[in-house]
Amino acid sequence: MKRRVATILAAAVAVTFLVGCVSTPITKTITNPTGSKKAEPGKYRQVPASLRGPVKEAEFDLKQSKNKMKLADEKVKLAALQKEWALLNDKNAGYYKKLVEVQQRKAEIVVEVRKAEAIDNAGLGDKEANIKSIANLKTKELDVTSAEIKAQADIDTTELKLKRLNKQIRSQKSKVAKAAGRSTKSKKSGRKVSKKK
Repeated sequence: MKRRVATILAAAVAVTFLVGCVSTPITKTITNPTGSKKAEPGKYRQVPASLRGPVKEAEFDLKQSKNKMKLADEKVKLAALQKEWALLNDKNAGYYKKLVEVQQRKAEIVVEVRKAEAIDNAGLGDKEANIKSIANLKTKELDVTSAEIKAQADIDTTELKLKRLNKQIRSQKSKVAKAAGRSTKSKKSGRKVSKKK
């Protein structure tokens, strides 16, 4: 008995779903990427021109909105380039500071080398100790010189990157100006459209 009731209940549920699906009308709608439904083009062509004014205004608003979106996209790209430039410029300043520190250390070592050479040339102190001291100081000077060369190379490569970024920023600024011009033109043409009414 329970089995029969369960079967009848299952059949009733299945019939309900079938009837619900069959009775639901299937309409053909066109959707755009935003998910909103579009009017059918064939029917809109039948609308008299006298009733199309609000549609023209809405189309103009849509065009203006698209131009604003292009402008916003270009501004975002410009901001990203400027941020990248700022980070790179900060890095370059760090390299420059490192270079100056290395150059200062090198100058200090050179002073010590000159002092040791002057002591040796004057015949003061132990000759062997003087030679070893001068050799050690000159080795340190060479190490610092190689660090100086590396720091200068970092600066040079970073400045090349900054120059490329400057070029990209100038190009992006012109794109922003062009997009802003489109936005301004559409505003002006919109005013003309509204005056014609």
